[in-house]
Amino acid sequence: MYALVDCNNFFVSCERALDSSLENKAVVVLSNNDGCVVSRSKEAKDLGIPMAAPAFKYKELFKQHDVKSFSAKFELYNFKSQQVIKIASSYVLEFETYSIDELFLNLTGFKYVNIYDYCLEIRKRIKKEADIPVSIGIAPTKTLCKVANRIVKEFPEKFNEGVYILNTPEKIEKALKWLNIGDVWGIGRRLVVKMNDAGVYKAWDLLQKPEMWVRKIMGIHGMRMINELKGIRQLELDSPSPKKSIAVTRSFMQMLTKKDDVLERVETFGMYCSERLRKQNTCCKMITVFVHTNRFRKDLPEYRNAKTQILPNPTNSSIIIGRVVKDLFEAIFEEGFHYKKAGVIVNDFVPEDQRLINLFEEDTQNQHLPVMKAMDAMNKKYGKDKVRLGSMNGQNTWGRAQMSPEYEAFLKNNILPEANFRFH
Repeated sequence: MYALVDCNNFFVSCERALDSSLENKAVVVLSNNDGCVVSRSKEAKDLGIPMAAPAFKYKELFKQHDVKSFSAKFELYNFKSQQVIKIASSYVLEFETYSIDELFLNLTGFKYVNIYDYCLEIRKRIKKEADIPVSIGIAPTKTLCKVANRIVKEFPEKFNEGVYILNTPEKIEKALKWLNIGDVWGIGRRLVVKMNDAGVYKAWDLLQKPEMWVRKIMGIHGMRMINELKGIRQLELDSPSPKKSIAVTRSFMQMLTKKDDVLERVETFGMYCSERLRKQNTCCKMITVFVHTNRFRKDLPEYRNAKTQILPNPTNSSIIIGRVVKDLFEAIFEEGFHYKKAGVIVNDFVPEDQRLINLFEEDTQNQHLPVMKAMDAMNKKYGKDKVRLGSMNGQNTWGRAQMSPEYEAFLKNNILPEANFRFH
């Protein structure tokens, strides 16, 4: 059996863990630049606020119903996520972190343990120690775990303990006859249209289709899904694959026109890329810088450009990457435009201890290494960006306006590990 541990309205739950007065109130969390709603409490959902709703369109509704809106606190969410993962994974030998708020647990071999009570204990401990409510769906396959978890969330009054187990053919059949085909894990919007045209509206309807039809519409992926829905395991737990690229990109809260302002942002992004490279003990051989204007502002001239450089020697030095980033930026920046977004991407990685050096190029990586290690150690001890390059102004790059003074103070003294997930 597998179990899926899924945090309920995760970002909102983190806000409530920080401020208990938000319990039972309508709360939304906004994305970068406070643009769109990325997490909603049940109370906010009941008001008709959809996911990804542009915040400016719902200002009056927020005001009318006293909806509490918050800028995303990425550092806090990362910390809470790691707490939940650490607690839940301590109960099993094998697990898979699926996303920032979900992880699968492998309960295979727990023959002499009451799995329901075991997962109930996990849930209670997570709530007690991390103050995050979770739902746990238990089933023979990962796809059915998703179904079980959805049932818990859809019927909280019936499954108030937050745990549900799909462990009999009767339960599985009943669940699949209830579940809309569009809510099956792996079914996208385009596929839903094809399914509906063929009379498939519920997950159970898909199981009644001939194998040839499923193969024609969905290929081998469809047959795996069918078996998973039948309770025949097809998907094993995956270990996280190493990153093939690192990107730091941001949309600016306000459009920037001054060259120095955009350059400072881009050089900061380069600094963050180099920090992440050192964290995973790799060096990059390729750097890309891009900038572009706001494509939604049709009243302003549009411009976008990017430039890539292949390095003679792999590096993770903030100094070297900063110089390259500046040169690439100088090559693509054009005066007279209102810039909305920029970013730095590094890829083509090699392990730090397996660098192949070009004999005809000067290698300064080893000269910078002691400085970089000292800088990383200081930032780890005293907080992010306490020691930085002179070109960085120390401002946060996320564009978050609705932050409390208390949280800003927390950020200045933040020594949490770097987030392991993308938030944008």
